[in-house]
Amino acid sequence: MKKNNLLLVILMSTISLSYGQTSFSIAEAIEYSVNNNANIKNALLGMEIANQKVKETTAIGLPQVTATGQFQNFLDIPITVAPAIAFNPNANPGDLVELQFGTEYNATGALSVNQLLFSGSYIVGLQTSKTYKAVSEYQKDKSIIDTKEMVMKAYYGVLVAGKTVKSLQEISATSERIYKETQAFYKEGLIEEDNVTQLSLNVLNSKNALKNAERQLEYAKSVLKLQMGYDMNQDITLTSEFESVVSSLKPEVSAIESDVNQNIDFMLLNKQLELSKLNVKYEQSQYLPTLTAFFNHQQQALRNDFNLLDGSQPWYPTTIWGLNLSVPIFTGGSNRAQVAQAQISVMQNENSIAQFNDGITLQTQSAKFNYDNAYDNYLTSKESVAISKKIYSNYQIKFKEGLISSLDLSQIQTQYLSAETQYIQAMYGLINAKIKLDKITNKL
Repeated sequence: MKKNNLLLVILMSTISLSYGQTSFSIAEAIEYSVNNNANIKNALLGMEIANQKVKETTAIGLPQVTATGQFQNFLDIPITVAPAIAFNPNANPGDLVELQFGTEYNATGALSVNQLLFSGSYIVGLQTSKTYKAVSEYQKDKSIIDTKEMVMKAYYGVLVAGKTVKSLQEISATSERIYKETQAFYKEGLIEEDNVTQLSLNVLNSKNALKNAERQLEYAKSVLKLQMGYDMNQDITLTSEFESVVSSLKPEVSAIESDVNQNIDFMLLNKQLELSKLNVKYEQSQYLPTLTAFFNHQQQALRNDFNLLDGSQPWYPTTIWGLNLSVPIFTGGSNRAQVAQAQISVMQNENSIAQFNDGITLQTQSAKFNYDNAYDNYLTSKESVAISKKIYSNYQIKFKEGLISSLDLSQIQTQYLSAETQYIQAMYGLINAKIKLDKITNKL
């Protein structure tokens, strides 16, 4: 009861904290997802299933008490036959006499108790259920880590989409302004019509790109809501700044290593190996005898009248206790084959652990290289967008002065847009590389 009350308090506090919240920092989004993500909820339910499995297995070794009751109305009382000579010495040797035994109404009430005294499979089953419970706890931890990773990627995905929209809004506004200015020059006869036509195409393309980016932003928000376990129909606002997150990242100059013993996948593999070894013990325990004790007491009423509840009529007791011993002798070799299969499974798990142990260093090295490459790409893209923006600004001035055509300006605008897009993607790539590096080094 106390445990249920505690769970209720935790649940109510979680609801009170998350109810009505619409704006989230990255830390708040992660915290919200830990309490609301469906995969984590299922993992917690899996832990409860494992806990109940331990109780179920434990109960097998406790006394099993059964009460039964039976009522019989013999419409025809059974008849048996016996040699007539047994009752009448003068009867012919082949003659039979009919005998009717029993009463018309019978009632029986019984109480049975069975107790397991020894079973090798039960002992191993207890160990297995406890290990299975530990596996469920690791699976919960893994669900939390995976959810954190997905929420962080989705959160930054929304920020990337938002920054793309903002960039396209600026370019679209600039294109619109230049187009209107050019129209005014054209009406005064200071510029050719082709320049106006080219700029109108720029405005159309930039507006179309902006609409597409806005739709991508809404989709990115939906992905984030799904990963967080947030209401899909409710608005959400992000408060973390994309640039501040990126600027806090630094190149990794020191050697980074991953402690494989702290890796959740490695811990799960070890628990799986433990379960495999317990399975070997279980199959071997099938060779052992099983010993149980039983106690049975019953009361029986035998009546020719339907007066089973008449206290003056007797109930006839029967009480018995005993032991049951089951010893496996020969199973045609099936037990030996089952033990061999379990042992092979152990070797497979050992091979998987060895491979994982060898591979974790390579995975860490790969994540480190990817992060370094992403950081270099980020620096290059940052410098590239600054140069492209400066060139674009200069070309706008040249266009106003009539030194270049609208086609030249359009090409430079496309170059600047491409550089801006690459820069945004480089920032997102850097953050994703950092998330992966943190995960592989158990820092997520």
